[in-house]
Amino acid sequence: MIEIGFWIIYYLLLMSIFVRAIYRVIKKQQVSLAVIAIFLIISVPMVSLMNSIGRPLDMNEFEFLAMEFTHGALWAIFTIAGYIYLLVWFILSLKK
Repeated sequence: MIEIGFWIIYYLLLMSIFVRAIYRVIKKQQVSLAVIAIFLIISVPMVSLMNSIGRPLDMNEFEFLAMEFTHGALWAIFTIAGYIYLLVWFILSLKK
């Protein structure tokens, strides 16, 4: 049950960031940063999903991402950096 709640919050946050980024592009405010956010909203979950498909059955997605990040996998670094960018961009866009 906790997993379902996590995924609901995850996708709601992604959708709200996406809507906020589209709004910023339409209003011509921070267009380049908003376009980067839109690109990351689309690419980061896809990269994460594609690379998590072959994970060991005894690990969840987060554990596998953390393990791959500590091993220096480029997809894990991209995924974590993308999520950090999206979170920071969203928080900063709310302040303006």
